[in-house]
Amino acid sequence: MNQTWLGIYLVSLLFFQGSTCHSKDFIIIANPQQPFKFQENSQVKGIDVEILDHLMNKLNMAYEIQLIRSDSRIQAQARSGKVDMLILFSKKPSRMVYLIYPSQSYVNLTWNFFIQKKDEGRIQFNTLSDLKGLRIGATKDISYTPEFWNADLNLQLVSRNDLQISKLLKNRIDVVPLNTITTLYEEKKRGTLSKLSYLPKPLKSKPYYNVFTRASTHPDKERIIREYDNIIKEMKSDGTIQKIFKKYLGKKQI
Repeated sequence: MNQTWLGIYLVSLLFFQGSTCHSKDFIIIANPQQPFKFQENSQVKGIDVEILDHLMNKLNMAYEIQLIRSDSRIQAQARSGKVDMLILFSKKPSRMVYLIYPSQSYVNLTWNFFIQKKDEGRIQFNTLSDLKGLRIGATKDISYTPEFWNADLNLQLVSRNDLQISKLLKNRIDVVPLNTITTLYEEKKRGTLSKLSYLPKPLKSKPYYNVFTRASTHPDKERIIREYDNIIKEMKSDGTIQKIFKKYLGKKQI
């Protein structure tokens, strides 16, 4: 073989090997949402990112997380088998046609009623009737629950959800239902978390899962599915997941 053909052969071999290695990465995609998964200084960070990094290191797996701002595109990628896992999906029968759900979830996306710290013990919520007579913050076009909208409460409506905590701290409302984890994260960054509390019973709560795509042809998919639940259980029991949540949310956690 002359030197020219040898050079072409070696370049082709290196390209093929590089492509093969990259194709074996376990591809994980998600819609960005702080504090679960987001990009900061060109790095993908967040609660889910750190949990999955721990899990993939345990499995000795190469992986890549991609953030895509389109639920429809994410689901199309899942159906096509171009990706192997999706982050944080609720369980619906229609999705189980193209997704495989593990048994373990480490997070419920929950909405709790937030109050000022000074009102702990004074304001309680077991049923919506407990909130009668209070000024309740509510944001237009947020679904909450049908029962909430129909409970004949004293609702103080605004068009932007990001105004609610400011209204609460200025004593313009007494209580407001908000996405619990997102609110804890945002208020920790703002430095107002010590002034806030939330009522323990959620308005609504639903488990979310990291799910596997049925169409994935990754050679290690079955092994990862087999071991996923046990590793998540172990991370729950040894405090790993709790430490990751604490890092992002501070001492106040769900």
